[in-house]
Amino acid sequence: MWTISPPVQWFTLAVIAAAEVALAFSLPQVSWHLWHELLLFYAVTVVAYSVRVPDPRGGAVTPSDVLSYLATYLFNPPTALLVVSMGRTLGYVVSRGWIPWRALLNGAQMGISVAIGALVFSMLGGVPGYIDLEGGFLALIAAPLAHQAANNFFYAYSFSRWRGTSLSAVWLGGIRDLFWPNLLHIPTAVFLGILATRVTSFAIVLYMLLLPFQWRVLRLYFRRRELYAQIVDRLVVAMDVDFPSSGAHARRVAHIAVAIAREMRLGESQVEAIQFAALLHDVGLIGKGDLLRKNNLDSEMRTEFEKHVQVGADIARELPRKDIGLLVLHHHERYDGRGYPKGLKGDAIPLGARVIAVAEYVDSLRLGLPPHTFALEESDVVEVVRNESGRAFDPEVVDAFLNAVAKGLFAQLREQATDVP
Repeated sequence: MWTISPPVQWFTLAVIAAAEVALAFSLPQVSWHLWHELLLFYAVTVVAYSVRVPDPRGGAVTPSDVLSYLATYLFNPPTALLVVSMGRTLGYVVSRGWIPWRALLNGAQMGISVAIGALVFSMLGGVPGYIDLEGGFLALIAAPLAHQAANNFFYAYSFSRWRGTSLSAVWLGGIRDLFWPNLLHIPTAVFLGILATRVTSFAIVLYMLLLPFQWRVLRLYFRRRELYAQIVDRLVVAMDVDFPSSGAHARRVAHIAVAIAREMRLGESQVEAIQFAALLHDVGLIGKGDLLRKNNLDSEMRTEFEKHVQVGADIARELPRKDIGLLVLHHHERYDGRGYPKGLKGDAIPLGARVIAVAEYVDSLRLGLPPHTFALEESDVVEVVRNESGRAFDPEVVDAFLNAVAKGLFAQLREQATDVP
């Protein structure tokens, strides 16, 4: 049974059909004389793809990318399409079970993208089955990157339709985020290619010996991400304890900020940074709850209060993503340049900080949190925010907020409030 939207259904069918048609027409060009190497590569691909490490953000990661890169060097496009698509399909079935459309889509999109990489390799002067470190350096670099760019496109299309975000933002964001990890896989693929083409094709089996090590590295990487999320969560809990009357303010601000970011169709990496920065935007106020309990601050108290953005930014910068600290630092800037701490104006303010500024203001107005003395009706909140467009807030961010409200943002927040014990 289909559990995906109609556009993604048609896209899935189109990708699978394209792979099958391409394979049918190119079968005569497959390097059948290399049958023993094809079987070996196929078997190693199945095993490598079966080694899956769950990604906390969803899905899983496998250490099979190096083999995909290697395929762009060893085989012509039709052969790469055949061996990779079949290997990835069976690998999916072994690790995840027989879910027809997912297994076939996984094999098809990977086969097509590797074939594109193999085509780029040949177009840049590379000879399938031969590793030329001197004259073919550009081909060795470009082929895997072309494969990854194509594969990222397939992923980005489905993900952007699911999230309702921009295809280009998701695609280019994925290419940007994975550029260096992808680039660092290339030397391993080249090394295996040299062994496989100049020593013995069974050198590919050496990759099998690396799988436990790669599995361990991936596990450590995602464990680090989990610890990162746990640290952020502990800081949010500390804020809630220090100022309990805020009632999970940071989590609501994060929810609003993410909704706005998605309406703006920002890439997932940027959305993630905004989410974490929104959770930590007031972390610099821990231990200063007395300032939050005062509705009227004198100049000395206000100066002390405004220091929280710098303190919070310093704390956030200790986390792996350094860009989060910048968003925390500038979330009290105003679009007209009358904010703090730097008095930045317009687009000089980081986009994520502009998003968080609206999100925090909305939540504070809804619940009457300091510096506001009473809560406003949701319709009044919308009107106040709309009136501040171009003054306190970026008009583009305000428009995205209004779109999120029209799609039920406030209803989500009310439902979220009922789930809090």
